[in-house]
Amino acid sequence: MTPDRRDVLKLAGATAAATVGTASTVTVTAQENGDDLPDYSRWLALADTSIEFAFLDWAALEEFVTDELEEADPDEEVPPEYEADPMIAPVSEGALGTYFYVGLDLAQYRLGGLLDEAAFDSSVEGLLRTPEAFVALGTIDPGEIDARVTAEPEAEFIRQLERTDGTGAYDVYTPVDASDAAIAVGDDALAVASETDDPIGTLEAFVGAAEGDGARATDEGEAFAWTLSSAGGADAVVGQSGPEAGDEGVVDFDYEELENSETVVSSLTVEDAETSTGEFAAVIDDPDEAALENLLGASGEDRSVDVDGDRVTATATWREEAVTGTRE
Repeated sequence: MTPDRRDVLKLAGATAAATVGTASTVTVTAQENGDDLPDYSRWLALADTSIEFAFLDWAALEEFVTDELEEADPDEEVPPEYEADPMIAPVSEGALGTYFYVGLDLAQYRLGGLLDEAAFDSSVEGLLRTPEAFVALGTIDPGEIDARVTAEPEAEFIRQLERTDGTGAYDVYTPVDASDAAIAVGDDALAVASETDDPIGTLEAFVGAAEGDGARATDEGEAFAWTLSSAGGADAVVGQSGPEAGDEGVVDFDYEELENSETVVSSLTVEDAETSTGEFAAVIDDPDEAALENLLGASGEDRSVDVDGDRVTATATWREEAVTGTRE
């Protein structure tokens, strides 16, 4: 089960200081093109002609996010200005949806507590979610995962798996009574495919990309690689590229000003308990510079946006004061 967009945004508003901040003072400047791709991008296999993803650097976010999520009130309203800001809402939605996936979707395989180091010997450092697959990156204990997923079910909603195959250096597990899901387990990652017609084929594509034997999305299009290298090296990142991206619900950049985008990446980094910085990069056919200046970072102050041909970049800083009521 995945929470709908409105529920996620409500929770995002309640946990804004930890995951994305809420704007009180915003400083937006042009961002230069980076040359390095984030390590998680090696897992992004191209699905048809489109890609969309959400990534969480859990090792960096855990100390800020955990307590806020436990105390958050999902019924708290999100101010409209945050929901209307593509530098805030898509990252909030993608980050929290990815976090919820661990507890809600993986619980059926006894993996719902994967982020709890007291419950697992395996240690998770990063979470990557696409419409086709979910990947937990870190130090994985394959024996521990095997024991959990293959044990006899003790509740009706628990699904028992069995090891049936392998791909690259990863063991592959599938349900004992169905073929609608598959999990690949290795020393450095655990990948799950359950939202696709071909779970094993999906895992083969993702593992192949990660190990360098298959096609990576960053190799197929220079524009996507540019946006990812420009804005993808952060604590919470969302991105999409291609004509059908955004249709699966992992990422939502449904803004009129971005409708001609070839690719978009937006991200946030938590600097401390009160401050977060954001980065944005997009390749847009015939961008409307005036409209983008009014849109990007509109929930804050002192904004500026850089448009160079079809390339748009921005950075921003969000502070907690707007939530606590100390904004002057």
